[in-house]
Amino acid sequence: MKSFSALFLALLMSIVLVIGMTACAASTDSTLITNPTTNPTGSETTGSKKPTDGTREPHPSTAVSPDVQLLEQKSADLMKTVFAAARSEKPALPSKAASQAYNRFSAALLKESAGNDGNVMISPASVFLALAMTLNGADTETRDAILKTLVNQGITREEINQTSRDWMALLDKTGEKTTLKIANSIWFDQDFAPYIPFLQTNADYFGAGARKLNFRDPESVDVINSWVNEATRGTIEEIVQEIPEDAIMYLINAIYFKSDWKTPFDKADTRKRIFNSSAGQIETEFLNRIGTMNWFEINGTEGVALPYENEQFAYFALLPTGNQTPREWITKQDENVLFTELIDLMKSDSATSVALSMPKFESEYKDSIKNELSKLGMEIAFLPNRADFSLMNESRTKDLFIGDVIHKTFVRVDEKGTEAAAVTSVEMRTTGMPISEKELVFDKPFVYGIMDLDSGMPLFVGIMEKPEV
Repeated sequence: MKSFSALFLALLMSIVLVIGMTACAASTDSTLITNPTTNPTGSETTGSKKPTDGTREPHPSTAVSPDVQLLEQKSADLMKTVFAAARSEKPALPSKAASQAYNRFSAALLKESAGNDGNVMISPASVFLALAMTLNGADTETRDAILKTLVNQGITREEINQTSRDWMALLDKTGEKTTLKIANSIWFDQDFAPYIPFLQTNADYFGAGARKLNFRDPESVDVINSWVNEATRGTIEEIVQEIPEDAIMYLINAIYFKSDWKTPFDKADTRKRIFNSSAGQIETEFLNRIGTMNWFEINGTEGVALPYENEQFAYFALLPTGNQTPREWITKQDENVLFTELIDLMKSDSATSVALSMPKFESEYKDSIKNELSKLGMEIAFLPNRADFSLMNESRTKDLFIGDVIHKTFVRVDEKGTEAAAVTSVEMRTTGMPISEKELVFDKPFVYGIMDLDSGMPLFVGIMEKPEV
């Protein structure tokens, strides 16, 4: 399910990644579990009542361990604690090896996602963070497969945890003109007993509060989606439609970004013109500006980088030359160097006089990325009776596997700036005046995204096939 709508030049992106683990489940509570070392006392809250119809066989771990601290602390509050701890230690930018590995993963995921029709928008950051949390529950071959998919070199799980914590702290922004917020959460069925060190690690490094729910109660879907809606400032209203019978846990990452352009577009200059989509010509609104910009060429495309008010972040758009489509261009790129080369060009001081014309748009995208991740080397994590997530459950049994990974994004670009959000969910189961020297008109499908210039790592990247307002 993918759809992009052209709006105003503000890129709104919402991303949610949901990873669903499969097993057995059932209960009544909706209780938050957080870091017991941070919050040594707490209370248990009661959620919706257990329905009387139907029965389910309990998971081998049939009760939540009494060692678990059941607290009423929100993930947002826990994240503040994590960020405070990181900042007290002066968080470091990702190492060169880590950023290169992440950029390779981002390019590889984009290549696989480009196989989908229509508009595509993914957040490698959201997918990476959700899978990094899941990695903390994996062991043996499953752990190695996820590690290889995410970093493909000698970077350990502990290094991924530390790097993720520091990067999230460095990305976190709250201001009048720039906001970037990341939230993580874990939701598990009341009849499943989680392995406490697994929850503890994700609380310490990812600020992930864990909540116990009755997965048989339809209201549990509303509880999870309410958290997603709040984390993405209403840009993504839901990520879970229904909870499968064998689902026992969801690991969810949400990213919200909103920022004004450093140099806004004048609404008086917005004009309608023709966009040549693969499905035919459509008339839509274009943002227009003439001035000095960072124009560049990269591997058969013309590109432009537009800084936001907070110059840590920048928007990029790449227009393939000739008759090649964005998908054809993407498949030809070396995933090991694509984003490394792009960030070097975006950070270069190559001021050029440009007459820029680009569509304003709004887009939503939703996809199960289970197949994409399998092709990248994670297939074993999705196989019942082969996946090893024994570090997730108290009984340490190998009866959990990933049922699905749902990725959902939202982006809006207008005269003022950009707003974007993303959510990723991992479901565990049991068995965003001078004379011009260059004219750059984005009147056909193009590649675009949002880059963190400090780390040199993309937050959002996608293909605009058909802009709609």
